[in-house]
Order: sequence, then structure tokens, then C-alpha cells
Amino acid sequence: MQKGIYILFVLLLSLLVVLGCQENTTSVNNEGNTGTLKLYLTDAPFAIYDSVNITFSQVSAHYDSSWIVLMDSLMTVNLMDLTNGHTIVFGSADVPAGHYTRIQIKILDSYVVVDGQKHMMTVPSGATSGLKFGPEFTVSEGSTYEMIVDFDVHRSIVTTGPRSHPHDYKLKPRIRICPMALTGSIIGALTNPEHLPMAYAIQNSDTITSAIPDSTNGYFLLSFLPEGTYLVSLRDTLDQSYEQSGVTVTAGENTDLGSITLQ
Repeated sequence: MQKGIYILFVLLLSLLVVLGCQENTTSVNNEGNTGTLKLYLTDAPFAIYDSVNITFSQVSAHYDSSWIVLMDSLMTVNLMDLTNGHTIVFGSADVPAGHYTRIQIKILDSYVVVDGQKHMMTVPSGATSGLKFGPEFTVSEGSTYEMIVDFDVHRSIVTTGPRSHPHDYKLKPRIRICPMALTGSIIGALTNPEHLPMAYAIQNSDTITSAIPDSTNGYFLLSFLPEGTYLVSLRDTLDQSYEQSGVTVTAGENTDLGSITLQ
């Protein structure tokens, strides 16, 4: 009799453990009304690095006390391939329709290549356990909700030691996430793009994104900018420059600055 009671106790304890694990799951059953959530990854360029390679392990979205997994396989990306408006699908899934509060991104490891030399970057513990970013958003039933994940390399990599010969590299991710439908772009073309110019979109003294003009035709694209007014600044290695303030960005449209000559 006592043996039977003991077995029953063990079974009940096992059931409680399973239920407790289910409460912390990173995915939910998507039965019922659903929509599609799709994330795209892009990057603002930073000319110092040959490549910036990040290995992501998971991307998920928070909904109703649960984490909905959008990507859970290792993905190594050279962020320098994702500049000037280029993107890749970062995570996509059919998800419950409703209100979402944040996106979570997990990073396994990373390294940079500078002048042909590979340097591993220290990844903070918060990146491996999950970095959380806003804004809140709503996925409607039967629709596709697209978001852009902008990984700012310039602000995300910290070095120690002299700038010319850093002792080591640390990753401190600075990521901007916004609904793609609420963004627009600024385009233009330099007549003299020979000396490695950079283009910047600045708002309230903060550089929102940057671009490297094409070395042959001078074309540049400052992409995925939230609606608003910007200062556009361009400068090359000869210290030739151009600035235009009051550039208005409208969602879903390209604001064309036309031909520009650096002076």
C-alpha cells in the first residue's frame, strides 16, 4: 500500500515539474486567430571594420506572458553586408493576433576583422540570456506585420587601449527596432564620390543612420527612417562636405535630394 502511495506521489510531482516548465516556455500554440510577424535585419555602415560577424541564437516576441519564437537556429551574419538599405529576414512566424510588448534577441558570440586580422569580441551576459527592445505593436488577424531591426555597429563596438591599436573589442549592442510601414528614406547622388564619403541622417543631434555612397555613380540611400525632419550631412576623406537641414521624411516614400557636390 505504502509503495503504491509513493509511486502516485512521484507521478504527481513529475506532473507539477512539467507544468512548471511549460509556464516558462519560449513558444506558444498558435491555434486560433493568427497573423504573420516578420523581422528584417539591417545595419548602418562603419568604415573601420572589414567585417562585423555576429552569431544570433534566437529571436522572439513577447505576447500575453509568453515568448513567441521567430528564429531559434544559429545565424551568423556579417553586418557590413547589410548596409545602404540591404536586409535579410531575421525571423518570421505565424503568431497569435494581438498586442506585443517587446522583441528579444539572443547573441551567442561575435568577432570583427580589421585590416585582415580577426579579433573576437567579448559578449555581455545579457546578450546571451536575451536583450529586450521596444516598441510595443499589434499584429492583426490575417495580416503581415513587418519590423526593421537596425544594428548600429558604430555604437555597438567598444574598444580598449589606443584607437590605432586596440587591446580588445567588446560588443555592447545598440539596436533600433521600428515598424517598416512607418519608415521612409532619403536618397541622393554625389557628383564627386571618389574620396570615400559618408552620408548621415541626423535628428536632434543624434545620428539615426548612415550610408556609404556608391563609388561609381555616387548614389546613396539613408533607409528606414521614422517620419520626421532630418539634417543630412555628407563628408569625405578630403574634408569636403555638404549639409542640408529640414529634410522631411514621409512613411513609404523616398525623399530625393538630387545631385550633390561636396565642396
